[in-house]
Amino acid sequence: MRTKRLLLFLLLALACVLPARAQKLALGAGAGTDGISVELAAALGGHVQLRTGYGFSTGLLGVNVPNISVPEHPGNPSGATVAVPMTVKLGINEGRLLFDFFPGSGDFHLTVGAHLGSPTLVRGTLKGLPSDYNTAGLYVDGYLVKATGGVLEASLCGKGLGSGSFAVKPYAGVGYGRALKKNSRVFFSVDLGAQYQGKPFFQAQGETVTGRKKTVPLSDDVLENLIPGYSGYAEQYLGWLVVWPTLSAHLYVKLF
Repeated sequence: MRTKRLLLFLLLALACVLPARAQKLALGAGAGTDGISVELAAALGGHVQLRTGYGFSTGLLGVNVPNISVPEHPGNPSGATVAVPMTVKLGINEGRLLFDFFPGSGDFHLTVGAHLGSPTLVRGTLKGLPSDYNTAGLYVDGYLVKATGGVLEASLCGKGLGSGSFAVKPYAGVGYGRALKKNSRVFFSVDLGAQYQGKPFFQAQGETVTGRKKTVPLSDDVLENLIPGYSGYAEQYLGWLVVWPTLSAHLYVKLF
């Protein structure tokens, strides 16, 4: 996966550097609800600029939920339950390919493009699970999702128009500022928009009896067996994540 991400970033960087119409190039850094980002920006005339880069939020910002009720024995949701702590952290890792259109001579712009890469939005970790979870768990398409040392990890994902392993999330928004301007070397811009995530879903790593590992989706029925009452929470809250709001600020330095 890391190799795929690096290759994606390099391809997007080339897409920014190589256009024949590129007149100027800037390097930028940003932060916002879509994570921390590094970008290259190229001016394609006076009314269009191309931005490409990589953003991540893995391990940044998190909350601890002290008492998550899970069955004492895997696969027996109607039996006794135990309370275990859960840690939830952001997990965004994706490339960006964005076009800014300036309708006038000012700095106001419209942006369209896509965020590409890992579908992960949030990573959740259940800790202190009963020892049974180290050898038994949830079966999904022949794969067993189980804990390791009492720790079970899962991810909340959005694939947009892509797949469970490679997300394509269309983006549209507005902003103010340019990555490149005449007679100045440092520039600042702010963007407000939204990504289309599609219907959110959970996935986790599963393992076959032969030791083959694969990331598998966790359906609502599977999660209901692990966390009684999950379906009600999913119906109430996950619909809000179909569209991910994005507010970000960027600082650019002109390279040439």
